[in-house]
Amino acid sequence: MRHAVLLATVISFTGCATAKEAGPRSRPTAATDPSFDYVSVSRALTEIDAAERLGELADELRWAQTAERAPQDAAAQFLAVAAQPGVEDRWNGYRDLSMQMPGSPLPWVGMARTYLAWRTWDQAERAIAAALERDPGCWLAVRLRAELSELRGKPEAAQADFQAVLKADPRDPEAHLGLARLARAAGDKVGAHDHAAAALEETRSLPGAWALLAELSEEVGEPAAAVDFWKGAIEQAPSDRRAKVALDLQEEPEALAALADAARGAGDADTEQRALERLALLKPSAEQWKRVAEVRMAVADYSGAERALRRVLDTRPKDEEASLGMGRIRLARGDCLGAVEALRAAGTAGQAELAALEKRLNLERISRPDVNALQRAVQGQVDKTYRTRLAEMPALSGNLRVRVTVDGSGAATLVEVLEDSVHDQDVRACAYWNLHDASYPPDRPGRYSFTFTFHR
Repeated sequence: MRHAVLLATVISFTGCATAKEAGPRSRPTAATDPSFDYVSVSRALTEIDAAERLGELADELRWAQTAERAPQDAAAQFLAVAAQPGVEDRWNGYRDLSMQMPGSPLPWVGMARTYLAWRTWDQAERAIAAALERDPGCWLAVRLRAELSELRGKPEAAQADFQAVLKADPRDPEAHLGLARLARAAGDKVGAHDHAAAALEETRSLPGAWALLAELSEEVGEPAAAVDFWKGAIEQAPSDRRAKVALDLQEEPEALAALADAARGAGDADTEQRALERLALLKPSAEQWKRVAEVRMAVADYSGAERALRRVLDTRPKDEEASLGMGRIRLARGDCLGAVEALRAAGTAGQAELAALEKRLNLERISRPDVNALQRAVQGQVDKTYRTRLAEMPALSGNLRVRVTVDGSGAATLVEVLEDSVHDQDVRACAYWNLHDASYPPDRPGRYSFTFTFHR
């Protein structure tokens, strides 16, 4: 007979001394470890850059959580710094990491990226050289050297380095985009098109590739294709004024509004969606973005619907309808933890759906006179949720470790999931929100660590 065993332990402190942690050691790089995965690091950087352009970097907590679980992993520590929101903070983080992990080229790659953003070419060149000194096989640094050569007006050197990058990673989108720019500057439209298309085939999050293809489409007399490419550029970089002006020259807002209305009346959701998105980009409107989200939800395009609602919430953070829609999207995608947050933000509009979800997840506002009693109460709620899920997934097991930061009033100010090998959204959300909503003993600020272990 199968049964569930759930254990929870609590460690708290209120300003007492803690054991000093050993300093992190650098993970071997390609100079000593040929299997070092620069491709994954590169793709993660592309993803982080996209999140920053879309204003979503503050939501990317997973990089910091991964780094906390792997203090000796150079790649994890590097990406956690890259995902920090402030450029100055990032540079300081890279500098500190270079001292903690002197053998790794990655901190120097990070500093070189920052110097390129600051347009300080000499410092960028020195940082690139420092990265390659630590690992001559670090093609991330070679790619930065190519970008630096391009900016300094040295196309031959840039082309050689971009091509060297493609030998290491034939699908690298940044290198393909760099070669596309060089080809276009040299008058090679076919080469520019092919490299830009290859970049977008690997990732859709490069606004420069969208813009380059838009310009090429205009030059060969294909305005409809140009509109679609300019739209892609704006979706990936909403603050790109050049793309907005180019799109504005292609279409009239009044005509788009009429097209959207006509398509809606005819039941043509695809045409309505395209017209509304173009109109919203030209003349931003919360109501238009809400309608875009509604249309995309109807065809289960949850990512597109979420992007549309983010446009609303960026300008109207307390919009209850948008928060309700976000809650429904997250629930449809299985993100119960995020769904609770969004439905709570929806206020009265999301009250009924929130109540149903909280009941399903066994959420309560738990208050106990001491931490041990509170721990047992939370354990009971998590156990209920786990047993329900176990009936649906008999092999469900693993560990879940959560850390809660508590202030002097006994309220949780931060909840962090440090480990989750259970990989079940209901169990994760149950533990997270019960610990988040609990009332802790007052006048005992600090951190409380809860570990739940699940066995069949």
